[in-house]
Formats: sequence, structure tokens, C-alpha cells
Amino acid sequence: MFKNDRKITLSVGSNRYSKNWQRQTMNYSDLVDKLKTPTRSLESLADYMKMKKSQQDALKDVGGFVGGVLKGNQRLSHNIESRDLITLDFDNIASGMTEDVIKRVQILGCNYVIYSTRKHASYKPRLRIIIPTDRTITVDEYEPIARKVAAMIGIEMADPTTFQASRLMYWPSCSSDSEYVYKYEDKPFLNADGILSQYADWKDVTCWPQVPGVDIKQRHLVDKQQDPTTKKGLVGAFCRTYDIFSAMDKFIPGAYEDTGKDDRYTYAGGSTSGGAVIYQDGMFLYSHHATDPCSGQLVNAWDLIRLHKFSHLDEEATEGTPVSKMPSYVAMKELVRVDKAVMSKLDEERQEEAQDYFSDLGQSRVGQIVVSQDVTDSVDQVKEIEDSNWVEKLEKNPNTGKNEKSIANIVLILSNDRNYKGRIWLDDFAGRLMVTCPLPWDSGDGSREWKDSDDAQLALRLEKEYQIAGKDKIETAVKVVSDNNKRNEVKELIESFKWDGVSRIPTLLHDYLGAEQSIYAADIMKKSLAAAVARAFSDSGVKYDYMVIFTGKQGIGKSTFLSKLGMNWFSDSLYNFEGKEAAELIQGTLINEVGELSAMNKSETEAIKQFLSKTHDIYRAAYGRHTFKRPRRCVFFGSTNASEFLKDATGNRRFWPIKVGVEPTTKNIFKDLDEEIDQIWAEAYIYYILGEPLYLEGESEAMSKKFQEDFREIDPWQTEIEEFLAMKIPRDWYSLNIGQQRAYVQGNLKTESPLIDRDRVCIKEIWQVCFGTDMKYCTKRESNRISSILTGLSGWRKINSTARYGNFGTQKGFEKSKIIVLKQIN
Repeated sequence: MFKNDRKITLSVGSNRYSKNWQRQTMNYSDLVDKLKTPTRSLESLADYMKMKKSQQDALKDVGGFVGGVLKGNQRLSHNIESRDLITLDFDNIASGMTEDVIKRVQILGCNYVIYSTRKHASYKPRLRIIIPTDRTITVDEYEPIARKVAAMIGIEMADPTTFQASRLMYWPSCSSDSEYVYKYEDKPFLNADGILSQYADWKDVTCWPQVPGVDIKQRHLVDKQQDPTTKKGLVGAFCRTYDIFSAMDKFIPGAYEDTGKDDRYTYAGGSTSGGAVIYQDGMFLYSHHATDPCSGQLVNAWDLIRLHKFSHLDEEATEGTPVSKMPSYVAMKELVRVDKAVMSKLDEERQEEAQDYFSDLGQSRVGQIVVSQDVTDSVDQVKEIEDSNWVEKLEKNPNTGKNEKSIANIVLILSNDRNYKGRIWLDDFAGRLMVTCPLPWDSGDGSREWKDSDDAQLALRLEKEYQIAGKDKIETAVKVVSDNNKRNEVKELIESFKWDGVSRIPTLLHDYLGAEQSIYAADIMKKSLAAAVARAFSDSGVKYDYMVIFTGKQGIGKSTFLSKLGMNWFSDSLYNFEGKEAAELIQGTLINEVGELSAMNKSETEAIKQFLSKTHDIYRAAYGRHTFKRPRRCVFFGSTNASEFLKDATGNRRFWPIKVGVEPTTKNIFKDLDEEIDQIWAEAYIYYILGEPLYLEGESEAMSKKFQEDFREIDPWQTEIEEFLAMKIPRDWYSLNIGQQRAYVQGNLKTESPLIDRDRVCIKEIWQVCFGTDMKYCTKRESNRISSILTGLSGWRKINSTARYGNFGTQKGFEKSKIIVLKQIN
């Protein structure tokens, strides 16, 4: 029976991870009795000491208690309401000094109970010392009392963290052969006020006894911490924007009070003073205040505000949850994301980082440095990343904890991993999947088309680094990411050119190819280059079905001129104008040269005209799954050395021929053109912006018709037919039989009938009379040939209605223009 006893209240938990600490009120003597017998397990102490720490922790965790009352059921540093017991861990006792420590406690003259810890051995003593106080003490009173008592016993032997008011004491447990130390004395309870009176000011934290070397250890701990201003993402940006001082002022004004010392602050919510220690000029804070949400923790500005504003959210968090997964961390991120100062800082730094990173990816040409759009696009992508903890957003398999093999995860990786971020993109101009090096498997630089080997290398990387596999899912994710990053390189480049106001395009053909200067020469280049810009920029397709054709001798630079004008998007590989092959050949081109038009037959010319009239190309790409419709992005130029190359007698309006090499050039293609390319396209862009019509009008249109006729290939039959039609015929011409008509044409028939100008004719008449050939030898090909010649003759037109042509029967024919007939009559 204890002479000295009183009711005390403990908070008891079944284990260290307990979420439900139960409040138990008992006599102090009952607690002393409960500590008498330890829980013993089967292993020896030697075996226990060989175990991993996690195994040791599991064996010693037989439940425990906190020597006071909690606010609620959670054992958190700021959840302690009061204490009835001083509980001290003495883990640094010298070998063989167990009895010496007990004697030191006895000298205090107050009630105590001592019991040994799980790792205790005579050669390495470890003891727990419990001293009841004569009254319930506040959480702020607890630490100064505990430290003063420890100093009376020998504070150098104490665990530096044992003074925390929330400290857990395990119920006693031992290995099978361990020595268990148990000692108590029934004496008066510790006078709490008497201990506090030994301080000049017990609220002044700087006066509290310290475990020797703790300050040095604390500073070593600070030195070991990563500089928070060097961290990536939101944490680093926050700490670069706010240090401890400015964070206090902005987010928790009044939480701390200035002590007059540069490195000491007082937590305003407690009773003690000067317990918040500032390190490294405001980079870190360590609080000794028991009621401070940061109590016992070394924090940077981010964690300072996180704990003060949101630590209560972590009360239900599972033990062992990473800090970055804690509800307080998530809430802190939300707070920071709406802080303009931090986000502005983050954006600024990410832009600088992106600029530095992509500076080596610029493409250069003589006289012009072109900044690759990789820079601006990548900066935009960096802005979209909320923080550097994107890996935390990867979906996990609930059973294995590994990354889910999902398209969403692969997209997240390719969008954020530094190895791939901003590097996989869709060339919207060419409709091609592109990649910007360097890559983990390709140390090159610049952009190139994505290859099959890239699929294989990426699959290997994802499997090794993220444990994600699946060919179809990877291919789908690559398509998603590239579509998100799509860009039009040609549009970006042309928009980057700034025109100097000097007009070059109207004289371009004269200056570089020696064409005769005319409004026609000026207009065909203005309209063709404006059309090229319009098609490069438009996603809806632009109507432009014309082709400028250069005709002139070899060696004057026709192809070189077009090649330089087309920059990286020139092609002379178009040889077929039908089917998906033709559509594929022009993808990714701005200017296409169609060479040697004179070698093409009439059917090929017809195919060209049909091809030119399209605004879109519809096809299914090689290995593609879907047929799709792409706007045509290019224009076409023809070149030939022949003087007659237009095959069609009537349908040459789509061709704008011009003779080159007829006058001396004023500029050199090989020396001057490179330096003017950007200005030429800048000027073409202005024409496009101003709405330049993409067709010829007025004098230019009239000149185009003249040139089309000049360069039209004359059918050998045409002269003979023209002479036949020019011959005057008897008024009763269609009353004559075919033999008489042939004789007349040959000059072997005299007639008394008045002679008149012919005003109509039919194909059979041409074949049987003009050519003197029997109708049975006239195939459809010959018939069409005659029709084409007649259609192309000036002053003649086809009649859609039928009429009778004497012995040739009723059929459709051709008639002379009424205007010409009237002129002949007059």
C-alpha cells in the first residue's frame, strides 16, 4: 500500500501506430505495479540485437502510454493537453553504471519508478525513469521541468528527444535471457512549482538545460539538409520566393513574436519564449515550443506554413505515409498554386531553364538565325507542369503497388520526364511524327522523323525505368503526346521573318532567271508565293489550281532557284499524279518542281490538271489504319527546255508559262538568293495578309492566254484543217456528194454556185473530205483529236445541238463565231 499516491490520467495505445489512444484514469500505484512484470519473447538478447531494426521495433511494440491527456484520440505533437508524469529515456549510460543512475534518482528525494528498455544489458544500460508530479502540469511546463530533473540526474545520459511532451513510453518487454531492471520508491511526488522556481524565467527556452552536443548535432542536421531553394517544383519555388521571415509575415502573421535576437522567435500560442531558433539566415527554423505545430522539427519555409495551416489534416493519415502524400502537403500545394508571387517565380525560372536547355537546338542559315519552335513549345509545356512531383501522379496497381500499364501513365511520363518532355511532336505541316534530340538513346541534336527503332528503344526504357510495357499502349500514348505537341514549322518560320519593306517578288524572275520584266512576270510570282503561304497556314484547304512553268535552256538555274526558295520543304520527286502515291509524295513540301513537262503525253497532262485542281488529298498513309483528308500545303512549279509543251488545245488555263534566260540577270542565284530568302517569304506573307487574289486578272490574264498559245504544242493536223476551213465553198456545198467535195478541195471541180465563207463543219467532213479518208478508218482517238483541234481554233466553237450536214448526216458540229461571220459579211 503506497503512502504517496494520487489519481493520474494516461493515454494508452495498443501500438505505436494506434489511431485511437484511450484515456485511462488510475492510481499512480497501479501503474507502478503494472510495470513490474515485462512481456518476454523466445529469442535471446544476442539474437534480438542481430535483427533488423524493423524486426526489433515489432517485438518491443507491446503497446505503450503517454503520461498525460491528449486532445482527441491522436498522439500528435500539438495534441497534448496536460501531463501527470515526467518520463525520461536514459539511453547513453556508461557500462556498469545502472546502480549509479538509480542512486542519482534516489537522491532527488521524490517518488519514482525505473525499468529497463528492450535493449538493456549490464554492459550497455538503458533505463526509463518515471517521476510523478504533485499536480497536473501544462504542456508548456512539462519540458522545462523534465529538462531540469534530467540535469539533476545527468542530462548527458538522456536521449535528446525524450523531453517531448508527446513522447511514447512502451510497456516493458524483454528477450528470454535479458536482465530486467525494476526499481521504485514510495516518496513524496515531485514538486512541480519547486522545480520551475529554480529558473530565473522558466518560460525562456534559452535557459533550459540541454543535452551536451545537441546544438552541434542540430547544426550538423541543418548542414545536412538540402538547400530548399535548390529544390525543384513548387517547394523550391516557394522557398526561393519566401524565407522563414517573409513566410511568417505573409501566411501566419502573429504566430511568432520577435525576441530582439536575430536568431530567436517566440511561438505566440504557447507560454514559453525564445524557443523558435532560426538557422542559416532564415532558411530553417527549429521550434522547442511544445504547443507549436512545428515542435521538435527542423523546417524550411514550405514546411513551416504547411504544418501551421494544415497539420490538422494529417490526423487521419496512415502511419508511414510519405510527407508528399500527406493531406497537409496536398493542401499546401493548392495554397501555393494560387499564390501569384510563387507562380510568377516558377514560370520565370522554368522559362529560363527551357531557354537554356533548348538553346543548342536552333537552326541557322546564312544571314538569319532561326530559333526553333522547340524553345517556345517546350516553355509552354513546362508551364503546364504543376510541380516537379509529377511521378506521384502515376497510377498505381492497388495490389502490387507498381505503376499501372496504362496509356494515361505513359502520356504522363512522356509529358514530364526530362528525357522526353517536349521532344515528341507532330509536324502538322507535313503530317509526320517527329522527335527532337538528344534522347537517352540518341545523342544527336535537332529534329528528325520518328523511326521504328525509336519505338523499340522507348519500349525498353519504359520497361526498365517504369516497369511499363505494351506495344499498342505505347504507340497510342506517343500519338496522344505528339498530337498535344503538334506544330506547323513552316508557319512558325514564315511568321518569324520581318519584312524590311523592299519589294523583291515582282522582279524575282527577271533578277534571278532573266525573264522579261512585265506585269505578268510580277503577278505569277506574287500569286504563287502568296498561295504557298496561304496553303502552309490554312487547315481548311486553299483553292489554287495553277502552275508557273519556266521554259528555257539548261544551266540557267531553274531547279536551283526553286530548291532554294523551298528551303527545307522543296521536292522534285513528283513523277506520278494519281493515287495515294502522289498524295504521299507531296506531304511535307512547300514547293514541288515538276520537271520536263514536254515529255508527258496528253493523258498525263490531263492527270496534272486534275491533280492541280485539288485542295485536299485523301489517302491512307503506309501502315496507317484510317483514311484521312489533309489540306494541300504546297504549290507546284514546272520546268522544261522545250518551246512547245502544252498538249491541250483548249485547257491550258492552269498553266502559267514564262520564258526565262532571255535577258541578263541582275542577281546571282548562288551568291545572292540565300540572303534574300527570308525577305522573299516575309513579303509573300504580307501579300497573303492583304488578301492577294490567287488568280490572274486584266492584262496579266490576257498575257497568260497569249503565252499559253505560244507554248502550245501544235498538232500537225491543225494547219491542214485551218487551210480547209479558210477555203471558200459553193453555197450548195452540202448538196454535193463526198466525191464532188473532195474534187473541189483538190481543184478538180468547177462550180457555178456563188462561193461563200464556211460557217460550220463536222468531224466526218474533216475526216472524209479534208483528209480524203474513208470513215471506217476513223477511230474514237482520231475523232477526239479532230474535235480537240476544232475546239482550240480561234473563232470556232462547238454546237451542243444537232444539225444536218448533207451526206454526213445529222450530228453535232462546230460553227464559226457570229462576230467573225458578221465581220466577213461587212
